[in-house]
Amino acid sequence: MKIKQIPEDFVVKEIANIKLDGGSFAYFKLKKKLWNTIDAVNEIAKVLNVNFNRLRYAGIKDRQAVTEQFISAENVSKEALEKAKVKDIEIEYLGQSSERMHTGLLIGNEFIITIRDIDEQLEAVKFIPNYFDDQRFGLNSNNHLVGKALLQKDFKKACELMELEVFNNDYINALKRKKAVLKLCFNAYQSYLFNEALKVYIQKNSEFKEAEYNLGKLAFPKNKIENFTLPLLQFDTELEENIKEIYEEILSKEKITKRDFIIRQFPDLLQITQDRKAFIEVEDFETIEFSDDELNEDKKKQIVRFKLPKGSYATIAIKALAINLNS
Repeated sequence: MKIKQIPEDFVVKEIANIKLDGGSFAYFKLKKKLWNTIDAVNEIAKVLNVNFNRLRYAGIKDRQAVTEQFISAENVSKEALEKAKVKDIEIEYLGQSSERMHTGLLIGNEFIITIRDIDEQLEAVKFIPNYFDDQRFGLNSNNHLVGKALLQKDFKKACELMELEVFNNDYINALKRKKAVLKLCFNAYQSYLFNEALKVYIQKNSEFKEAEYNLGKLAFPKNKIENFTLPLLQFDTELEENIKEIYEEILSKEKITKRDFIIRQFPDLLQITQDRKAFIEVEDFETIEFSDDELNEDKKKQIVRFKLPKGSYATIAIKALAINLNS
């Protein structure tokens, strides 16, 4: 099975609650391929000759995909947006709003995915674990290891993993120059712990099948499990009994405590506990096409469409499809 063999195989469209009620924020739909969101927005800012911070978005979309997302531009005219031209990027002016784009406006995403190199049509899935997938952990799949090194106060190791240039053994200042990346890595370690806890919970409470991802294996329940809220660990996290023992066992193996999440040298990483649904519904799933695969000889392709809430990974739904939970 193959996905993302070409960018057009993975189409993502944001679903958002945007009120075009006038105001100083011009909204446009950013359609792109072969760009990640940050680089695309940065390039648009250069073309518009405005500061990057005047353009706001709610989520980061993959480079190896065709994506649509909403961007707000502060004090940028409709005419300027319509004149802006960037290769492999389309800008569609939508209107004006009194509110800039932020994650609270994002509802979810619609996906149209072509699954290639298969022999039989895959059966629909409706309920999946809300795991974080490979994209969360970086190109080298080691962002979580940087995050763990930060928690262990091993700043030298964090610099080595990030391949940072360090002067006079000043590891802390070398890391401070990469604040945005540090937050991603810190969150990646939280995500890894979340995945491990959810996997163990499923293994203890249901029949399951397993699928691989870059950091190991993930368990998928064969039958629907009652949903619950699973926190991303922080120093102040209060754990319910159904998950407390599991998290404590994982932290013991990792040689980490909740207290370690307080990193005095990097106070910006200190956050309140965020909760995440353990399971999600795959909405409006349908197979659009099942036909011969023109890119893989003697194989079939299946084009599927579905919706997921914000922050959830379509590739997890595809993993669930691939292991055929219904059998």
